[in-house]
Amino acid sequence: MDVSPTIADGQQTPTPGELTWPVIRARVDEAVTVTDEQILQAMRFCFERLKLVVEPSGASALAALLAGTVESEGQRVGVVLSGGNVGVAGFAGFLGGG
Repeated sequence: MDVSPTIADGQQTPTPGELTWPVIRARVDEAVTVTDEQILQAMRFCFERLKLVVEPSGASALAALLAGTVESEGQRVGVVLSGGNVGVAGFAGFLGGG
């Protein structure tokens, strides 16, 4: 599979992992995509509203939710956010501060 360049480098794999693929196949009903701009908007939302530093890959699920890519009206939705793979300079650069 061709993988386009993205700021979400943690998700830039051409093939799913040997251990994760069977779990994904059994449990996931749908996969959606988001743009780098949508990811940046989610990162900014986390920082400004939640006071959280979130890396691009860790903000992708929230980006899909905020962009309306995932149907959520009237539902309870949980989103996992992660941010361990971004430094201060990188984070500032993503959000236009450096």
